Amino acid sequence: MKMKIFVLHMAIVASGGLLFVNFYNSIVDAPNWGYDLPRSLEVARNYFAYKTPAELFKYSGPLIHVIGINCVIRFWTADRKVLWYNVMALAAILFTDLLTFIFFLPLNEVLFGITQDTALIRHTLLQWELLNWFRTIVLAVIPIMYSLSLNRYLQVVSKVDDQKR
Repeated sequence: MKMKIFVLHMAIVASGGLLFVNFYNSIVDAPNWGYDLPRSLEVARNYFAYKTPAELFKYSGPLIHVIGINCVIRFWTADRKVLWYNVMALAAILFTDLLTFIFFLPLNEVLFGITQDTALIRHTLLQWELLNWFRTIVLAVIPIMYSLSLNRYLQVVSKVDDQKR
């Protein structure tokens, strides 16, 4: 029981961290990238010359997947609502990956690649910003689902404990 609770806490912390990194990108990074095009984007390109956000996601991505799969496996035989919340969180994780690979990687290639076409960059940045707000909403679903799962699991365990007394 303690390990299950620990895993759900880790899921909440890890997915919450990912949510706030994404939120930071929308509030701070993207507005700075588009502030004074094309110079502001050139500054961002130079800033990311050595390390990029991909370095963080190279580690946090697999971690969030392992935790998500772990939650589904650990709660497979648990209360159906608990399992459902964990499956929904994993589905949101996978959907976020789909968004990243289908939309964000190509958009990042335009923004941080070699193009100098300001109109294309402006259009791409607008798409990136709108999609990133959508991705933030999807990412918010993950810690919410894990929190609901933890709450429901604790309710179920509490009822079982009360019945044993």
